[in-house]
Amino acid sequence: MLYMIMETVDTAAKKRKVEQLYEKYQKLMYVVAYHILNHHQDAEDAVLESWEKIIRHMDKIDHIDSPKTKSFLVILVERTSIDHYRKNKKRYDSQVMLEEYENSPYFVTKDDSIDSSEINQLLRNIPKTYSDVLLLHYVHGFSGKEVADILGIKENTVMKRLSRGRKILRKELYENN
Repeated sequence: MLYMIMETVDTAAKKRKVEQLYEKYQKLMYVVAYHILNHHQDAEDAVLESWEKIIRHMDKIDHIDSPKTKSFLVILVERTSIDHYRKNKKRYDSQVMLEEYENSPYFVTKDDSIDSSEINQLLRNIPKTYSDVLLLHYVHGFSGKEVADILGIKENTVMKRLSRGRKILRKELYENN
């Protein structure tokens, strides 16, 4: 699969960065995709599509080993896999319980740039559709358009989710204090 990915990369520096990311995160990405899709070929397809998105946003990845990079890649492959699942759910009889997956301890990623454990807890308590958008926008620094591209949704939807997510966070903060 690495050969297919490398065909789309244009510079030697980007190729080396992709190789390092691939070596470090490929297995994790596959596990996340397979956990959602429960099908080997579909998981590989979702991971490959995720790599295409990663290459488009390569300039946003600074450090290979950072928790920020890991959470970005996990969120990206999660959303891509869920999109694949939704597209293919008529084809498969088995059904994945997304609530169980979202609460799974295997894929909870704590980002070191968010110091407050209270905020981390709040982000875990709000719906994943809002927490993913909030993390990508505020923690990872992606614009609304980039978040829309990564998640495969419209930019207006991203802005609305950001607004609703902030509203939920505010409400949770005021209730807890």
